Amino acid sequence: MTTISAKMVSDLRERTGAGLMECKRALEAAGGDIEVAIDNLRKSGLKNADKRAGRKAGAGRVAAVRSADGRKAAVVMMTCETDFVPPTEDFSGLLGKLAQHAFDHRIGSAADLLASNLGGTVVSDVVKGLTAKCGENCEVPHVAFMENAKGFVGGYIHFDQKIGGFASVSTGVDAAKAAEFLNKLGQHIVFARPVAVSRDQIPADVIERERKVYMESEEVLAKPADKREGIVNGKINKFYGTVALEEQPWYLDNAMTVKKMLAEALGADAKIECFALFALNA
Repeated sequence: MTTISAKMVSDLRERTGAGLMECKRALEAAGGDIEVAIDNLRKSGLKNADKRAGRKAGAGRVAAVRSADGRKAAVVMMTCETDFVPPTEDFSGLLGKLAQHAFDHRIGSAADLLASNLGGTVVSDVVKGLTAKCGENCEVPHVAFMENAKGFVGGYIHFDQKIGGFASVSTGVDAAKAAEFLNKLGQHIVFARPVAVSRDQIPADVIERERKVYMESEEVLAKPADKREGIVNGKINKFYGTVALEEQPWYLDNAMTVKKMLAEALGADAKIECFALFALNA
């Protein structure tokens, strides 16, 4: 039998917000598997159990470099342990250099950025140098490069530089109009935190996990057996509306979806090609 340690209980509580005893019981029932325990908490009606899953502690900043014509951009997030380090010139200066480097060399992943060469030194070693200098572990967990010859790239970074949302949209409107909408779309991404542009991009195993949780939830099991499948299908459709960007309610008007707002703002043929969310808790 797996021994449930205090740290395991504490970790599950941090990820879910559930009470200590609920976390301990869920871990015991799951044989110590924290992911199964999260599902168990959700099945028992603790609806907030999935809201904090995957959160990461720490501090950080987001920086972006965008071309003058608005057709390409690079965005980089760098993190550290506390919020005392990001305002320093050492941290902010390096972050700016990394964003420009990613832009200049069309680098779209953290792994590629860290393996690249900056001023004669591998970027991963440059970041380690910052770690040694400031005394806090510094990392580059998220990088994106977007380019769209048939549209524009843009987004939003919050005033504190701790969170940002960017997207690439194909459209025939002018750059100024596209930039205005992309700024709002970036704010929506920050607010709603989608995981895919459309429902067909959501992995089948993610949907199957949701279906299993719903089917075994106390709420659904309390319904007549012949009604459960329909109820679960309805919940799955609602789930798509929370994670698929196109189907999410527009953050400024719940009566409109993102897809409808896109068509209204940029034309019926406008299309969201991709997006990226930069946030410590994403």
